[in-house]
Amino acid sequence: KSQGARIDVHMGAQLIAEGNDGNKVVFTSLNDNRYGAGGTFDTANRVGSQEAAAGDWGGIDVGHTSKASLDHAVSAYGGGTTRVEGGFSDFGAIEVHQGDLRLTNSRIELNADGATTSTDANRGGRGDNSAAAIFVRGAQPIIVGNIIQGNAGPAISANVSSFNHHSVEDSGRSTGHSDRYEMGVGNHGPLIAGNLLANNDINGLLVRSGTLTTEGRWDDTDIVHVVDGEIRIPDHHAFGGLR
Repeated sequence: KSQGARIDVHMGAQLIAEGNDGNKVVFTSLNDNRYGAGGTFDTANRVGSQEAAAGDWGGIDVGHTSKASLDHAVSAYGGGTTRVEGGFSDFGAIEVHQGDLRLTNSRIELNADGATTSTDANRGGRGDNSAAAIFVRGAQPIIVGNIIQGNAGPAISANVSSFNHHSVEDSGRSTGHSDRYEMGVGNHGPLIAGNLLANNDINGLLVRSGTLTTEGRWDDTDIVHVVDGEIRIPDHHAFGGLR
């Protein structure tokens, strides 16, 4: 349980949070009395005087060259403001910036949109973000079998160049049985399948506007792709184009 904090996974670090069905790894607010131990779930000992709210804590920020594996996990009431070098900035419940993320069989729920309110858009070198429960930049995450519900931002938001042509298959869990997702056909770029979406600002995959800087393939037919701005595809001669 957290309050006004976040988890940074940066520069070669690795986060493994792999539970089991009925025994999930929980990341939530200090005021979330749905979870706890030791005879009471009122961890903050506030006798019910304060309830959990979206944005009570930041989230999990998976940075460049880092890895995270979340399986049978819960991320709730995040997307809030946390301290960065020289000030404060907002973070999404789960962010991945040029890192490796496997998010499976988990619940992402009741989070604020995580859109930065800081005057430092770079957030102390972590890069900017925009509203989303799961924010993706320059990464090809595996997002399979999750429930994404009740979030103030889009369920998933990714920049257009994250959808590249590189083959990506589920590598499986890091602990215990691999429990790999077998899709049966080749996948390119992010692997997104089998997720249930409800009551989010956008119940789909928001593809952010921008310039495609690689060869792009959109093949995740299991989720609606939402485009609300211009996507430019300037290079058809060397290494580019959208399929």
